[in-house]
Amino acid sequence: MAKIGQFLRYTSWPIVFAMVTLMVFGVLAIHALEQANPNELDGYTTRQIIYACVGLFVFLIAAVVPYRVYGMLSQVIYGVMLLMLVAVLFTRPVEHATRWFDFKIARFQPAEAAKLAYVILLAWYLRFGDHYRKATGLILPFVLTFIPMVLILREPDLGTCLLFLPALYGMLFMAGAKLRHLLGVMVLATAMLLLPIPWRVPADIDAASLHTREATAYGRFSVGKAEYLVMPAPLLVVKPYQAQRVVGWLHQSDERLSLKLNYQLNLSKMTLGSGGLAGRADWHESYGFLKRLPDHHTDFVFAVIGGRWGFLGCGALLFLYAVIFIFGMEIALVTTDPFGRLLVVGVLSLLMAQLVINISMTMGLMPITGMTLPLVSYGGSSMVVSCAGLGLLVNVGERRPLSLAPRPFEHGERLGKRPGIDPWIQQRKPNGS
Repeated sequence: MAKIGQFLRYTSWPIVFAMVTLMVFGVLAIHALEQANPNELDGYTTRQIIYACVGLFVFLIAAVVPYRVYGMLSQVIYGVMLLMLVAVLFTRPVEHATRWFDFKIARFQPAEAAKLAYVILLAWYLRFGDHYRKATGLILPFVLTFIPMVLILREPDLGTCLLFLPALYGMLFMAGAKLRHLLGVMVLATAMLLLPIPWRVPADIDAASLHTREATAYGRFSVGKAEYLVMPAPLLVVKPYQAQRVVGWLHQSDERLSLKLNYQLNLSKMTLGSGGLAGRADWHESYGFLKRLPDHHTDFVFAVIGGRWGFLGCGALLFLYAVIFIFGMEIALVTTDPFGRLLVVGVLSLLMAQLVINISMTMGLMPITGMTLPLVSYGGSSMVVSCAGLGLLVNVGERRPLSLAPRPFEHGERLGKRPGIDPWIQQRKPNGS
């Protein structure tokens, strides 16, 4: 009972309230979509409620077990996740990707769990020492980052892969890595992304594909009868549909691309803006073009919230995420345990990067990529992992020093509190009086 009382007393309740409210937002959005299109989404609301309940159970486990236990098991957890990322590549493709283990009653996406396993391991590795203050000391953290990224790209899942880098940079910066080293790596990576590579134009290429390639080319030249386009290196190695998304994003006003490459983006912006200030009261009758939006219950649920509850609904959603970020950063700044602080920063980096990427692609500010909205989008893997991450965040907050606790009376001796020491132990003055 004492431990339960301690949990109830020291838990960061604003974070818990924001988390549960975001889950409710997601359930209401899925319910609105199910009512408007029952044939396609029958039973999705019930499943989303089940996912939310499982997420809350995982949240409690992550919040109650001392977070340093996860740190001591970090290498085992990371290793198991890598094995799962390899094993999932040999599963039967679903929607042209090998991302899920299908257990009939539910599907599990190991890439989602790999994000959290990676954060725990990196926080445990960076908790002591200053080796990462040197440029060579950054090699191992980047290696630990690139291994799961490469495996996830093989699925392919570019969206989840992109989340590892913000977590890496946030944790390295908080650990004390030199800013010039981090910026140097970023400049080098940007130069590699923009590296021009000549690409020979096939003789049998159709006009639409050629136009797509030309839209992102630096230029073109001829060698004899062969035509070459000078392309950015990444667009030659990514999947064709991923390259098309980049092209569509760069040329959103091109009418020749709007009907094909920008179809999803255009519907997303129409849905998002149709809600006005407070949303549409005639949702069911005026659904129309809204239900044609692909992935409206997963990656583009933010557009649905804008169409259903308008600007005020989107603002309320962002406010709840801000509550998690602000109170999470307060936990990170107050805690004196290096591992706990890095763990909180890693979880917040994952959550905020996912939020920014999802909303930006919904509004056309970034290219479209597979990215769910944390705690809101339909799906079990993302929901459970997000809850587990917030459970670790609350876990650290429960064990931080009570910086705002009332100070005891001072009569000759001062009663103080130190992390890990019973608060009622008297601390004698240096002179022994």
